[in-house]
Amino acid sequence: MPTIEIVSINAIELQLIQDDFDIAIIEENKLNSHRSLFFNFLQQNKGVIIHIGNPELKKEKETGFFGGQIIDWNFEPEEETQCRFKFLEKHKNDIDRLLKIALEKSPIKKILFLTDYQFGPEKESIELINTITNFWERHDNEGIEFNKLYEMSR
Repeated sequence: MPTIEIVSINAIELQLIQDDFDIAIIEENKLNSHRSLFFNFLQQNKGVIIHIGNPELKKEKETGFFGGQIIDWNFEPEEETQCRFKFLEKHKNDIDRLLKIALEKSPIKKILFLTDYQFGPEKESIELINTITNFWERHDNEGIEFNKLYEMSR
């Protein structure tokens, strides 16, 4: 199952409250992904990482944490070779709020959105996508690529 994470670069804390979100979240002030694809890249930065998980994991955060149930697995990208996904419509608002909170709390106004999925591309990649608006345009029009780190700023 995929890990889905947001990083607020150079933030100290976000003070997220689980009850404010329908999806499960874990906030940590050490940039350790639940998987290792972007380990070296994250170790070069500081900030707060938000791990995003399935709604039923809100109270079960110790037994495994992943976000497969917030993804629309029926989405089919135009090109078969692309390993892209979209979020289920009912979870987009929570993801958007988390992206905006992370951006606002970053002293340098820079955030990262990343996924690590064992059935995604074997090689990770990084892309500057500019703004949260550009992120959602990509999401809605083409889908978001698994095993890619998207960098956004204000």
